[in-house]
Amino acid sequence: MSEIFIGRQPIYNNNMGVFGYELLFRSGENNSANVNNDNAESATSTTIINSFMDIGLETLVGNRKAFINLTEYFLTDENVSLPFSPEDVVLEVLEDIDVNYKLIKGVKNLTDQGYTIALDDYIYNISHKPLISLADIIKIDIMQLTESQLVEHVNKLKKYKSKLLAEKIETLDEFEFCQGLGFDYFQGYFLSRPRIIKSVSLPANKISLLNLLAVLNDPESDIEELEKAISYDVSISYKILKLINSAFFSTQSKIESIKQAIVLLGRDQLRSWSSMLALSSLDDRPSEMMHLAMGRAKMCELLARKSGLAGHESFFTVGLFSSLDILLERELSEVLAPLPLSEDIVSALLSRQGVMGEALNCVLAYEVADFERAQFKTLSVSELTAINLEATGWANSVVEIL
Repeated sequence: MSEIFIGRQPIYNNNMGVFGYELLFRSGENNSANVNNDNAESATSTTIINSFMDIGLETLVGNRKAFINLTEYFLTDENVSLPFSPEDVVLEVLEDIDVNYKLIKGVKNLTDQGYTIALDDYIYNISHKPLISLADIIKIDIMQLTESQLVEHVNKLKKYKSKLLAEKIETLDEFEFCQGLGFDYFQGYFLSRPRIIKSVSLPANKISLLNLLAVLNDPESDIEELEKAISYDVSISYKILKLINSAFFSTQSKIESIKQAIVLLGRDQLRSWSSMLALSSLDDRPSEMMHLAMGRAKMCELLARKSGLAGHESFFTVGLFSSLDILLERELSEVLAPLPLSEDIVSALLSRQGVMGEALNCVLAYEVADFERAQFKTLSVSELTAINLEATGWANSVVEIL
């Protein structure tokens, strides 16, 4: 079996909650999906689906829907039985599949089994009415259409029962425009481009958060200062004790104080965990943003560990703090300014310099399925995929405990 990258991209609802994830893949040999080659179509598709099954959809998407692209072979061959429960997946009909009687019959068969059907990168065509009528979700690539064409598409498709999904959204303006048109779901990189509100001061809770992060990440802070800073915030100290006494750590005896936690975890690890839990206390940001930050942090750390590099906690911090602009809605340079971080960490975050910057570049590339740039040291495709899955599973576990 060839090595395969498996990534995922979140799909949001109107409230910025995550409705599901589109699962993305590439072959490690040539960085291509390889699903439309006539001779290899069924074999390649089977490899992809088997990979999903081996890994487990729960690991990849938790309790959300998994959007999976299916080739014509899986959509039209009556002898094929899909190894997915209809409740767990949304099956995407790719835009380059010919719309004919055989396809419509195959899609009808899947809807009769209870599967949710999405049309991918759809361009409206009146002759496709039988297929549109079967679709539960229609995905429109907004980069393929002008604003007037997009409005026209929405007006025509709103006449059907299908929900509309805007994909390839890259800016807040695009998101708000599509939201105004009445789209139900949204997909794209716009989440990593937060709204910057420089004219409004940070709320008191976020100022307190920055002050806590400053103490936690100050190399001059002694253990007593760390203990005092963590204990002062009841929410964070509670979360630390709850987490450290969970099956996640499997401690021999009950940990009842932050001082005991410091002894067990060590200063550096406690700093990393406390910083993460402090950020998780922000209740005005969508939960997926914190999940994103946790996944980045763990993947950066694992890249360092698997490559035999020292300073794992610093890699973790770089991954975690790369989301501060999203979580605090400020330019990253502005947020980092008051924090006593090392020059290496700041350079990695702002300029992607140094080995930690290389690790962050790899993580961010994997996050948006830019697999050509998803490289780090001598790690192979299969190692990077395993690291990404481990980081995702780890973030899922922490979120579940908290």
